[in-house]
Amino acid sequence: MKRLAGLLALLWLGGANAKPIHYLYIEANEGTASGGHVALQLEDTVFHYQYSDGLIRLAKDDGAAFDFDYRYLQNRNLRAADIEVSDDSFAVLQDYFNRQFWDQDRQFKHFQALENDRQLLAWLLSLKTAAPALPHPALKLPAAGLFYAAGNFDDTPPESGPCQTQAAADSVTGQLRRQLEQKHGAGYLAQRIDNQTQSILHLAPPDLANLNGESNYTFSQAYLDKLNGLLALQALQASKPLSATACHALAGEDGRLDPAQISALQGYRLQLMHSAQNLLNSKRPDWGQALFVSLARLVATEQSLAGGQWVFLDDFAPDATVIDTARYANQAAAMQQHFLAAQNRWRRQRQALTAAQTLDDLGYADLELAANRYREWQASQSQHTLRYQGQQALPLKPLALPNRVLPQLSAQQLRQSLTALQSRLPDIGDRLHRHYAYDLFSRNCVTELFRHIDLALGSETEPRLGGRLNPAWQIIPFTAFADLRRQYPDSRTRLLPSLRRQQLAERYAEEFAPWVFARESNVLTAELYRYNPDDTAFLFFTDDSLLPRPLFGAFNLLAGLGQSLWGLLQSPLDAGAALHNGTRGVLMSLPELVFINIRKGSYKFVLPEQWPPAVALP
Repeated sequence: MKRLAGLLALLWLGGANAKPIHYLYIEANEGTASGGHVALQLEDTVFHYQYSDGLIRLAKDDGAAFDFDYRYLQNRNLRAADIEVSDDSFAVLQDYFNRQFWDQDRQFKHFQALENDRQLLAWLLSLKTAAPALPHPALKLPAAGLFYAAGNFDDTPPESGPCQTQAAADSVTGQLRRQLEQKHGAGYLAQRIDNQTQSILHLAPPDLANLNGESNYTFSQAYLDKLNGLLALQALQASKPLSATACHALAGEDGRLDPAQISALQGYRLQLMHSAQNLLNSKRPDWGQALFVSLARLVATEQSLAGGQWVFLDDFAPDATVIDTARYANQAAAMQQHFLAAQNRWRRQRQALTAAQTLDDLGYADLELAANRYREWQASQSQHTLRYQGQQALPLKPLALPNRVLPQLSAQQLRQSLTALQSRLPDIGDRLHRHYAYDLFSRNCVTELFRHIDLALGSETEPRLGGRLNPAWQIIPFTAFADLRRQYPDSRTRLLPSLRRQQLAERYAEEFAPWVFARESNVLTAELYRYNPDDTAFLFFTDDSLLPRPLFGAFNLLAGLGQSLWGLLQSPLDAGAALHNGTRGVLMSLPELVFINIRKGSYKFVLPEQWPPAVALP
């Protein structure tokens, strides 16, 4: 049967151009995917199934980013098997996985929108009682926080921060209002505000006739978009400045505008003026969010031009990952390299601006990202905290839902809609959960990948691919990869080594091999690894040491036990974090006693510029 499948595959490929699909097996390490992981790379896109809150979800990543994350930051070896398929088969797989990703994304977003409907109805109903509740944290106005803070709507103390832009806001919003009056007549903005207010007041209760219609524009989406639009119009009318924490200036020579940059920024300000006018007549439902961003960037550019120093919106998300740099004191050299890389990137980008260059939204967003990253690393030198991850392409600063303008719905209408939604929402959630439920043995990253390959190609899976894996081995990542090599003997398999393995190979080629092994086998004398506090405590690397692995594992086990005992004493101070790490270290060490390696160490502060990922798989 296998020979027949191979013959059919050759005949299939003989009449069409061959194109490779890349099956990727990522070796184990502690942390996520501690049992290994698998993925499918199609050109520059990687599809893989990940565990998330009891569900198995399809992820779609850029190939270079995927490679850098796993091979460099997580220090895992990656093994690739290239299987030649026809252009037609490749297109079928590519189309199928793209559709699966977007279908899944739409389903979860729709369910969250319905859940937001429930929270909004409950909040609106509470406002009609003697004990009004606070709105649910999920109910936020995207981008409204660029101009508003909680203190604008309640008794919360006003924000303090470096962003003081009243003069700049007066200038640009006054100019924009005059342009609108010249184009649409006096009173245009006031009329828009009144129309927007009326559309909120007369907002209909949610349509519960077709809750499964994933393309429906839900009640909460409509309310949040309309209120966002209203607040944006009011910010424009009142010449409202940016909120106190919404922007920052780059100090010193690095932030000074030269004549060429001033010219480019003036041109971009004109574009923003035109964009803001167009958004006021836009039919897109989220025009309010887009108007907030355009207005905020207008104020920031005006502030930059007025002061002669670059001013940017803060583009970090509220839930950005914040680290204590003192915790990584042994990584000071690597962090300094990050700081210098961020500095150089910003300097290159600002110096590339010329008077003749047209600065558009994409170019400005690149400057915004570079400036924020540089300033964050710059500030970390003194404040010892760093927002390490969480930058956004659009600087959306959300605002908790204020009690501003409410739909004119009676308590009876709200109660009926809420009761109906509460009775049906659990069934929708249960169906979604059953469809994507994770199971260690029957629905994991391996089983789902091959199940969906079969669903994409149907009965033609074997002739199109030249083979089919044994279902018995489609459970564990490394056994699935071994079976794939048996079932597809003509596939080309390659090892893409982890960061430490690459560095070791270089040292072995340049130095006395036994000395390199002795020095690099442990974390105390290693030059290629500085202990990362995100890793569990260990003494010896065992991924490149087979025969001494049980002995090394015994020492690692003692290190894990020691960390656990210390963590037990520290529990009242660190909420059990050290104890948890020590216990995890013991679990990572036990397999080493029987020649199985999982832990490999990781690198938190690797720079992509230093180690360009080799992911351009042919």
